[in-house]
Amino acid sequence: MPSRARRTMRLLRHLAWWDLVAQYFGSWVGLLWNVVLPGLVIVVYLAVFELSPRFRFGGWEAVGGYGVNLVAALLPWLLFQEGVSRAANSFVDQRHLLSQIPVPAALFPLANVSSSLLRHGVGLVILGVILMGAGVNTGVHWFGLLLVLPIALLLTIGGALVAACLTALHRDVAPTVGAAMLPLFFTTPVIYPPHVVPEALRVVMDLNPLTPVVTAYRDLLVTGRWPLPGGLVWSTAVGLVTLGIGLVLVKRIGPELAERLG
Repeated sequence: MPSRARRTMRLLRHLAWWDLVAQYFGSWVGLLWNVVLPGLVIVVYLAVFELSPRFRFGGWEAVGGYGVNLVAALLPWLLFQEGVSRAANSFVDQRHLLSQIPVPAALFPLANVSSSLLRHGVGLVILGVILMGAGVNTGVHWFGLLLVLPIALLLTIGGALVAACLTALHRDVAPTVGAAMLPLFFTTPVIYPPHVVPEALRVVMDLNPLTPVVTAYRDLLVTGRWPLPGGLVWSTAVGLVTLGIGLVLVKRIGPELAERLG
């Protein structure tokens, strides 16, 4: 790897590490919040939905209860939601560095995505332990994440770059991104399987590029079946287009970022 690329990767690691530390700087628990919070989210959802006999993932070829199916789909959603929402303000929050140090601008939203990825990994480990304890073992299907996780990252990185660049141009974009996450969440089959959605609204969910990703997570980790490739191809295509737009925006406004943010 050329020395410039090594320096860039080293700088990205430092920025991602600082992003992990800075969120909880000064607290007693500190860096461990990055483990505590994902674990708490999973435990609370399981306690509420898994232990109640009233909640069922009706009609699904269900393995495990509602809570397990919910958490398996929630993990990739949280990766996307956190990565894009936090990256939206990355240029604004780091404008002092951008104006003083020649740092590749794209590294700042990428650092936010990297720290979100670490918390995603923690969540997967916790879910894996819970599934083992519940007797749910999908075995080699976990290796399917080697295909699906990069697609989730592609969508997240593309969205993060676009959100960060547009926020640098217009400050209203960041809160708009945060507000848009709520309707996007309910058009993603996280809290219910796609087949319960009315036919008239199914097209909206089918066009959502996150739908094949969260469905694939649930299939691989809980149900124990391989996801259909068609939807993942659509997600990859949308991710590539979004990433391309993000890279073009970074290249266009990068030289002017310090001036725009000043």
